[in-house]
Amino acid sequence: MKTGRDAEIRFKRAAEALGLSVTKSTRQEDKELHVDYWMALDGKGHWGVDVKGNNRPDEIWCEFKNVGGNPGWMYGEADVIAFDMPEAGGFCIVDRDELASYCEENVSDEAVTHKRNAYKKKYTRKDRKDVITILHLSDIQTLDSYRVWEYFNDYS
Repeated sequence: MKTGRDAEIRFKRAAEALGLSVTKSTRQEDKELHVDYWMALDGKGHWGVDVKGNNRPDEIWCEFKNVGGNPGWMYGEADVIAFDMPEAGGFCIVDRDELASYCEENVSDEAVTHKRNAYKKKYTRKDRKDVITILHLSDIQTLDSYRVWEYFNDYS
């Protein structure tokens, strides 16, 4: 969990460096809506973002169903997903709806029993009700909405 919180702090700094105002969601919004932050530009708009940390290099986990068997974060209320990807030099930003559509179209319904086989296949962890899959960075780079927000490095 600490790594995820660190990613959220890095994300907030990166977004603010781009001129966005960033407000932390409530605990309830985080849990129920899958929104970590609300963003606005020049006081206009209200976009939700779900920040995903803890990724292994070139490995992105996407959640169809969460551990309770409920709709996963791909079906939450966030407008965008921000993957903390050091190999890309920052946060890989994609539209949540576009990512969900990509997964629905490109992930096989084949269920696998080990995470090493979960690339574009559905995997459920032992004693859990989740349904997740692995994508590679190159997969999300094909999305029209794909952008990289560089890490904030100016501490002067």
